[in-house]
Amino acid sequence: MSSGHRYEAVGDGNIGVDSQVIPPPQDPTSADDSIGYETSIPIHPKILAPLCYVLPIAGGLVVILLERRNTYVRLHAWQSVIMSLIVGLCLTLLFWVPLIPYLIHFLSVVAFIVCAYRAWSDAETLTFFKLGVLGDFAERQVLGSTVLPF
Repeated sequence: MSSGHRYEAVGDGNIGVDSQVIPPPQDPTSADDSIGYETSIPIHPKILAPLCYVLPIAGGLVVILLERRNTYVRLHAWQSVIMSLIVGLCLTLLFWVPLIPYLIHFLSVVAFIVCAYRAWSDAETLTFFKLGVLGDFAERQVLGSTVLPF
């Protein structure tokens, strides 16, 4: 029994993002396929990069482990994980000071919101928003110049 209805796929599953067809790399053996919007994880970078900040350690680590193609997303993942670890370390060391943990929480939430917004808004131009030394360290981790911050 056919009801006359046919299933048609609508969109690419990325809610709130204009669908865009991402062409495959020109040369499949080329190592330079990390530029642009192609990702190993089937989520658009405009969603994936801010997601690293929304789920700080978990989201960043998942992206670091699974994403191999998109440098923009990996940079944001590393910056999110590094920032999360530094905030956790500061909270652990300064938990006994009366108002400092509240201040650290407030500032970290503001920093994560700003980074998530900038990751989302800069995804069209693939401009990496760096948080000073943290961003430089994340950039070295992804681009591989050195693993030490000095």
